[in-house]
Amino acid sequence: MGRVKKGKRAQRKDLWAMAGGMEALVRGLKSVHITKRDTGHSSYIWSELAIILFGHDDKKHRHWLWVVWTNNRKGLRDLINKRQKSLEQKEVQVMEENQNERDVGGECSEDCLSKDLPLSMIQHKVSDEDIDKNEAEDKQQRMSSQSGLEDDQLSDEDIDKNEAEDKQQRMSSQSGLEDDQLSDEDIDKNEAETEEQNLQRGAQDVNKNTGTKTHWRKLPVVSKRFGITVNRKKWQKIVPLTGSNKLRQPWTDVLYKSFREKNPCCTLAFKSHHIKTPNSRKIKSPYLNICAVCTFPSCRAKFFFKIQNQPVGDTLVKIPVLQRGKMAHKANETKFRPAANRRRGRIARALHKGVSQVFYSKLKKTPVAELISGNISRSLNKNVLKVIRSEVRRGKRIHEDVFMEMYLTQMIIKECDSNDRRMPGYIQHFQVDPFGVHMYSETGVNIVVQHLRKKKPLTLYLDATGNVASKDPGQTKRVLYYCLTLPGGGQQVPPLPVCEMLTNEHSIPPITFWLMQFLRKLSQYTKIKVHQVETDYSWALLQSVLLSFNKESIVSYLDRAFAICSKLKSWKEIKMLTVLHICSAHVLKAVAQSIGRRTADKGLKEFATFAFARLQNATSMTTALHIFRSLCTVLIGKHNSNAVLIHLKAMKDFIKECRIPDMEEGDKLGDSPLTQEEDDEERRNAHTIVGRSPFTYEFRKVMEEVQGELEKEEVETPQDENPYFCPGIVDVLFDNYLGIFPLWSGLLLGNLKRYATDTEEDTFGQSKTRDTNCHVERWFGIVKHSILKKQRRLRPATFIRKMYGSLQGRYREHIMAHHLSEQLLLKTLLPKDISQSKEGWAKRDGAKPRTSSSIYYTTPDILPVPKRAKLTLNTGEDIQSSTDVENSSNPTSKGSKPATEVDALWTCKPTEVVVAVVRHAEEKHNFTLRHREFQSLRPDELIIGEVMECYIRGILNLKDNAGRLYLLDHYTMGVILHGTREQIARQELKKVTFDLYDGAIGFVNIRNVHWKFVYLHALSNHIYVVDPLQGSNEVEDSRKAAYKFGEYFKMRRNRLGKEDWVSIKWQPGKITHTFQKDATSCGAFVMQMAKMTVKEFPKIPKTFHIKSSQHLRRDMAEEILRGSVSKDDFCSFCGIEDLPTTAVDAVWIQCETCGRWFHTQCLGMPAARIPKKNTPCYCVLCILTN
Repeated sequence: MGRVKKGKRAQRKDLWAMAGGMEALVRGLKSVHITKRDTGHSSYIWSELAIILFGHDDKKHRHWLWVVWTNNRKGLRDLINKRQKSLEQKEVQVMEENQNERDVGGECSEDCLSKDLPLSMIQHKVSDEDIDKNEAEDKQQRMSSQSGLEDDQLSDEDIDKNEAEDKQQRMSSQSGLEDDQLSDEDIDKNEAETEEQNLQRGAQDVNKNTGTKTHWRKLPVVSKRFGITVNRKKWQKIVPLTGSNKLRQPWTDVLYKSFREKNPCCTLAFKSHHIKTPNSRKIKSPYLNICAVCTFPSCRAKFFFKIQNQPVGDTLVKIPVLQRGKMAHKANETKFRPAANRRRGRIARALHKGVSQVFYSKLKKTPVAELISGNISRSLNKNVLKVIRSEVRRGKRIHEDVFMEMYLTQMIIKECDSNDRRMPGYIQHFQVDPFGVHMYSETGVNIVVQHLRKKKPLTLYLDATGNVASKDPGQTKRVLYYCLTLPGGGQQVPPLPVCEMLTNEHSIPPITFWLMQFLRKLSQYTKIKVHQVETDYSWALLQSVLLSFNKESIVSYLDRAFAICSKLKSWKEIKMLTVLHICSAHVLKAVAQSIGRRTADKGLKEFATFAFARLQNATSMTTALHIFRSLCTVLIGKHNSNAVLIHLKAMKDFIKECRIPDMEEGDKLGDSPLTQEEDDEERRNAHTIVGRSPFTYEFRKVMEEVQGELEKEEVETPQDENPYFCPGIVDVLFDNYLGIFPLWSGLLLGNLKRYATDTEEDTFGQSKTRDTNCHVERWFGIVKHSILKKQRRLRPATFIRKMYGSLQGRYREHIMAHHLSEQLLLKTLLPKDISQSKEGWAKRDGAKPRTSSSIYYTTPDILPVPKRAKLTLNTGEDIQSSTDVENSSNPTSKGSKPATEVDALWTCKPTEVVVAVVRHAEEKHNFTLRHREFQSLRPDELIIGEVMECYIRGILNLKDNAGRLYLLDHYTMGVILHGTREQIARQELKKVTFDLYDGAIGFVNIRNVHWKFVYLHALSNHIYVVDPLQGSNEVEDSRKAAYKFGEYFKMRRNRLGKEDWVSIKWQPGKITHTFQKDATSCGAFVMQMAKMTVKEFPKIPKTFHIKSSQHLRRDMAEEILRGSVSKDDFCSFCGIEDLPTTAVDAVWIQCETCGRWFHTQCLGMPAARIPKKNTPCYCVLCILTN
């Protein structure tokens, strides 16, 4: 029984009217060069024409256009050919006339002729024979077309009928072919020639329109007729079920895998396939009929898979394949077949090794022929692999909601934990807003109890890290991983966490609550106190530890520590104290950075850092005060007096000795400030921790004594200047560190019985001088590299499941490595009252393992000295005499003012000498400004971007003390706003974390002639693009910038896994401002806008009122010079300070006039050409000025 239609569709509208009439159709046909391209039914020209005339590519429109052209409806094709023929005749006539004129005028080369003639006359010459040939082909097409279609209206039934007849013609042309011969050679040859002509014409059209040459890949030679084989076992898996006329999946992968062995070039997309059923009435139709096309846009190849009879037997299934159309792949195109079915599962299982490792291993195994053709189906690309990995992670989720998944994880672990009775599970506390999860188990608590019952005091290590858990939905703060860790026992015994927390609230209350909860559980098993807690240099962690372990504030702790050091406490009172200590490495790094802000002299900075390291090693107040007295004398003495020289020698001796011996008893502390009522009242009235600390009083008393001694010596006889003079370093120590001396020194480390009043004097052995947080840092490395496999920002529940699974085995490893009770492996301990347990000290078992430490805790090979002394030694010149040059005729001399120096730099010829270096201390980045760039600040010149960046960096250094504004350089800003996706991907800013900033400023160049100011205010989610030139739509520019930056931060998340500023929905904003009145003031206006923004931050300026005075550029030039570091701190040729490593090249040379310093290596000056002592030298800048 035939098919029955259920209803009749409505007739379609007049397509002639929809296309715009005859003239619109003629214009469209001429625009796509209809007479020079393939006009077959499957040609791409009909899609292009449908889009031009109807606005979209539709099947019925393509078919109607083909019918109209093929049947010459309304004489359309004759009209096009007639117009084309007349146009070509006119071009030929014009060409002949031009040739005659050139013959009369003289000789002219063909190159001149080709330049004068229109491009169409040269490329498209059509002879009469070609025209007759085209007319014959058109006539043949008209004869083969269907004559039953109407001129102005086509129904769906007619189209279906035409398609059926066309398909039947193709089927009949192939039905008589056998497996080994599928088509006539002449037909293939004609089709190949036609396709080659079409490709050449298409390439000519592209070259004609764009002016660039299209590059094509050199594909391997592949036969157009070949056969593929399929294993019988695989064929049985894909053969259709009874009554079905479709193959079963993965039939596409099976066929393409066999196809790829014969044709490695094309990536196939299977468009249609049909299996002949046993009850089919089409006797001559083949059993298998599959059509596939190449997915490369530039490739016209089609492939037909056909089997005439159903395969039988157990042999291989042979499938003949016929190629129609020519293969052609552009050089910039790569394609691959999608990974689906079982192949996708195999890739997902292999991705646990990492995306990069899987990608490069597959790329290594890809045949060269496939890579040359642009076929990357074997290796895919990294983005696809990331998507597959994301699918795997999504499939492992228990629930899509983050908080529900966390709750279910808590319940599942608790139900599966049958050993623990009092504290079942791993998640002991869970809260939503603010997000917080407390993680510890009964086994971990029992391990801590076992360590506390030993004679050796226990030290726990506390710190926090990020990038292990992702942010929670609806909460903007990032989640940190806090961990309280037991120390490890070398390389073979890693540290073990006993209490962990995930939270996005990083203040004192949640941290204190977490620690108190753990200590409350621990107190059910033992009353022995933890001896020491080592933390990072974080005030939240410090105060939380004191509140939870000692139930006191940091001020009370300092008072008690001073009383213990003054031997005012008994052992019973001392042993209830938990010592709080800051990681020595963190403190030393912070001090070195603070000292670097006070002095640019690298040698002085190293010297002061070594001295601070010796203070850290002090185990008594007497030793600390003795070291501080010497250091204070050296740093605050202006001249080289006897006291300064004596204490300098003492400091050098301290530095050369890594361990400082304790001073004699006669040098111990005298009266304690705790017994002085007036001093107690003064400290109680202070408002800071340092001001209320008794240690501040002791160190300040020493400094006052030193100042009195130095004043007496300076009155007597004047001496030379002290190169170590830098009172700012002493101010840094008093402001931040000396008041909390017991927190970062060895004062309370070791056996505290040495301070007890009821203990007899005895040798307690060598005390520990310092401690670091290396154990918890090592644990964080194990978590990120071994447990998480370098995965970052996991969902909190996923992270907890991974940690729980790893800790179950690590508990057992720790128990066996430390020889703890075997009962912990069998069953957990019961709570027991052991408040009367005895605490004691044990001697060290064996030698201390050798570990690496900071250079500041060791004896230096060369004692660091200030830089000026070093320069004098290398050059042999008297710096003081060269510094005191007076009455110099050169305005760029060292004693000149910035204004005078600006005039000199502006008037002389441009050079490449570095005139200013503006430093960014946080990022350790220098902004170098050369003389040629500096001269763009002159009036009526367009300021270049380097000058603007140096100026804005100097303003940020001066005004933005908190460092909450990020300066985005103009190149990166331009790429983000106007670059391509490939260019933006290269500007990832991997080392920048935008969450640390509250905003960003920058500027962008427009066509190399104009500057615009860009301001991102993250606190209000607004972005501003301010144009100094009047007439632009700033709101629209801000809206486009908001979209671009949103896409940029999403790109950083996809490529780097960074979530900073991704959730911000940027809104366009507008700031009113004055406008420039000339063509070159845009840069100056942008610099002033940035200055006003920095001054108002975090507020948003309501308006920019800029006065375009004549002195504006001069003032900005002077600010740049004032914001630069000293000329003595950088080489004026390369702009850096670091010297070469070899002693021969480590020589500086100074200009006699301007005082600028240069590396002799940068000047290309060998050792033999270095001037002798007292020989004047001049730089190129001074030579041009004179």
